[in-house]
Amino acid sequence: MIEVKNGYRILFIGDSITDIKFNRKFDYKIHGRKVYALQVAKQLKKKYKNLKFFFRGIASNRTYHLYDRLTKDCINLKPDVIVMLIGVNDAWEHYVPEQYPPLLRPMKPHVKEIYRRLNAELPDAQLLVLLPFLIDSMPEKAPFHKVLDEYRQVLADMAMKNSADIIDLQEVFNKAQTEILPKKLAVDGVHPTNLGHKIISQEVLKVLK
Repeated sequence: MIEVKNGYRILFIGDSITDIKFNRKFDYKIHGRKVYALQVAKQLKKKYKNLKFFFRGIASNRTYHLYDRLTKDCINLKPDVIVMLIGVNDAWEHYVPEQYPPLLRPMKPHVKEIYRRLNAELPDAQLLVLLPFLIDSMPEKAPFHKVLDEYRQVLADMAMKNSADIIDLQEVFNKAQTEILPKKLAVDGVHPTNLGHKIISQEVLKVLK
């Protein structure tokens, strides 16, 4: 569990799933403008009036992009709580290398360095890691599960080694899909709809106490 107190600075950082501008721009296709980070902030504001929120999702980011902007978009903000969702684009780059330049900056060393800096420069910050996921709304993407699972395991192992809190969103959505049609959770399998974002926000709020 992660403790939240009045006056805390809370950072959401990651890729397009956390990118508010991206989700609003392409709402006509993915129907996900109510980003989970906004939903979490809205609920927390009902209880804590003096929280400060930072939203630093950037579409198409890989882990090395997040590492490159860590000083500006994380360290300098001095967050008390960090919610991080990254990794699906690293896996996708590996899955369809013909669409991207050769993978010269692998994920694991960059994740390791992110943790090293967080531990050294933000030792009191509490970290919640959201593991990436694939929702089964597009059958042709099903083989991507195997590749993504390898990356998810690396992210999970690194988070555990650094005592971060973890939410396995693949497990969350696997359960949700037993009751809800996958396309109602993510039209393209990757970017959640408003309902998909709501499910993520509910899981995050269970951890932020």
